[in-house]
Amino acid sequence: MTTLDDRNAVPAPAMPRRPPRPLSLVQILRTRGANSLSLCDEVLFEELLVERRLLGHRLFVVSDPDGVRRVLVDNFENYRRHFLMRRPIAPGLGSGMLIADGALWRRHRRLINPALDHRATLPDVPMIVECTEKLADHLAALPDGEAIDIGNLLSMLVTITVGRVFAGDDSAIQPMLERMAKFPGRRRISDFLPLPDGLRPRAHRIRAEARSWYPLIDRLVGERLRPDYAGGRDLLWRLAHARTADGDSLSRQEVRDEALTLALGGVETTLRPMTWVWYLLSLHPAAEARLHAELDDVLGGCAPTADDLRRLGFLRQVLDETMRLYPPVPVMLRTAAADDVVCGRPIAKHSTIVVAPWIIHRHRQLWDDPDRFEPGRFAPERTASRSRFAYLPFALGPRACIAAPLAMMQLQVAVAVLAQRLRFRPVEGHPIQPVGWTTLRPQHGIRVTVERR
Repeated sequence: MTTLDDRNAVPAPAMPRRPPRPLSLVQILRTRGANSLSLCDEVLFEELLVERRLLGHRLFVVSDPDGVRRVLVDNFENYRRHFLMRRPIAPGLGSGMLIADGALWRRHRRLINPALDHRATLPDVPMIVECTEKLADHLAALPDGEAIDIGNLLSMLVTITVGRVFAGDDSAIQPMLERMAKFPGRRRISDFLPLPDGLRPRAHRIRAEARSWYPLIDRLVGERLRPDYAGGRDLLWRLAHARTADGDSLSRQEVRDEALTLALGGVETTLRPMTWVWYLLSLHPAAEARLHAELDDVLGGCAPTADDLRRLGFLRQVLDETMRLYPPVPVMLRTAAADDVVCGRPIAKHSTIVVAPWIIHRHRQLWDDPDRFEPGRFAPERTASRSRFAYLPFALGPRACIAAPLAMMQLQVAVAVLAQRLRFRPVEGHPIQPVGWTTLRPQHGIRVTVERR
């Protein structure tokens, strides 16, 4: 755990203590799956491919960029989402892309990609700017020195903007997004055991909760399918009208499953780096000053447009470095469906493959001084000389996060709008402790005071 008491120290962004050696099974069980980061021992940050055995089961931690490419791109169909990642959410998401594999997954991905590509997100920029400016007005009006949890306010912002991306001005979708951001709640021991759903009461509760949202989704989708619908082409409209060249489309049940799936990741994936960036900027005043100078030069005090976002190069570097140190999804687990070879190492069928951005982004063979915040790592000339498989905040390959363009645009807008008007200063003595499993978050939040620029 790191605190912010010593302002004179060289800034060292918070991270959990790393065990010097691999943890025993008993030590792993004691963690109760609460924080995957605390399982990452020093060896994993030194070696690019590490094999471990757990109760006789083979596990490979792959950090070598060539190995990452093999698992996530070249032979991705052999490496399916691990049951530990799928099991807690599977009863509620049905055919959703986080659950599906093979032909079903390919079909859904082909249908949904156009609904969330970069071009589809551009019309939402003015709306996100407007919502963020309202938050900036609220923050600027706070009494001097009042401490707030910046993550709580940003969560409201992201939920509202994602809700409008989903369903335009119909705010009835907000409760679903708020709940799905935390779905299905804390993990249970039964999530880790190979029990059929029929023997897991929790699975029935998860399925029932997901189905409780069906009437809302059906109403919203039904409205968008009516011949006299006069609303905008929001995300639900695009899902309902998705067609391939041969006329294939999603069924009503598939639309429900994908709406819930997109809601599951639509808030948290954006919220986490949007929270961490203010913590990092507060520790590094030189980077903050350079960001302010770029915003003043490019925007001149005006609201950013979609064209402006492309001109804010240092802002993008700050966000990329934030997601390097605090990737939204810290660990990805895969299961080998068949024997394979990765970086010359035989991978037996049923082996578990760990591709962990938390490890890869801080690996000593891939990055110089990897635990330090340095946005210049992502300057074009430095990025060009580095493997693209050494940086994967939204994963890579065919199964990369489908909502990454939307998340990136929301992040750019939020920082551009808020940093033009405000600075955030950390509350002294407040502990900053990253924890991660599905997403990477500050366990105790990030408490700050607000200063007007």
